[in-house]
Amino acid sequence: MPSPSDLARVSGRSPFLAHWVGRALRHRVRGSFSRVRWSGDFPLLRPRQGIILYANHPSWWDPALFSVIQQHFMPNRPGFGPIDAQAVKNYPLLRKAGFLPLDGSSPRSVRQLLDASSLILKTGGAFWVTAQGAFTDTRARPIRLQPGLAHIIRRNPEALVVPVALDYAFGTENRPDVAIRFGAPMQYQAQTIEALTADLALHLERTCDALAEQVIGKQDEAFRPLMDGRTGMGGPYSLIQRLVALLHKRRHEPSHARR
Repeated sequence: MPSPSDLARVSGRSPFLAHWVGRALRHRVRGSFSRVRWSGDFPLLRPRQGIILYANHPSWWDPALFSVIQQHFMPNRPGFGPIDAQAVKNYPLLRKAGFLPLDGSSPRSVRQLLDASSLILKTGGAFWVTAQGAFTDTRARPIRLQPGLAHIIRRNPEALVVPVALDYAFGTENRPDVAIRFGAPMQYQAQTIEALTADLALHLERTCDALAEQVIGKQDEAFRPLMDGRTGMGGPYSLIQRLVALLHKRRHEPSHARR
């Protein structure tokens, strides 16, 4: 079994390139959103305990959010996740950053992903999955998951499994907010793939519903800040804001509304 340092290089991952890709993704998120907030509780992990984080898939931004979460909560655990094989062909650096190519029509590709995920989880790594398998609106119910996640969990019953809900919503700023909620961590013993997939879907749906309630109800007290982004309207409006602040001899506050 590989050591933690070897784990950082599983499936061609480069710690150096993964670091810089992660920084670039963090910069993109900071520049594209007003703020990133989270609720729930991030679990405590035992040393070398693998963790599977499975999420809904509302946006192209989801993998970038995974990277931000990884850097904040698990900076010393290498993170991996599947991505369409064609995307890796188009952008080879993704593989160096920990993205594992998956061609769902190829049994060999699926087998390689299952083997890689087991190696990662048994050595204390983090494995991210957008378990719906395709972009899906956050409001779509019931939540349906692809069976691949259940196969990974069946192979790795010692791994902690955490549902993660993602929500993107516009508010008072010209850029949207990101809201994240971590559901209760679980561990699974032997079940059929069908039963396990149904249970995973139920827990993710409950986590997404709880997050939606917080976002719709503007329950700001339920959230903790993960990252400040860019606020303000920009353009001429921002210039006027600065001039008014200067005339009144006060600090310029770019936010459109006070929080």
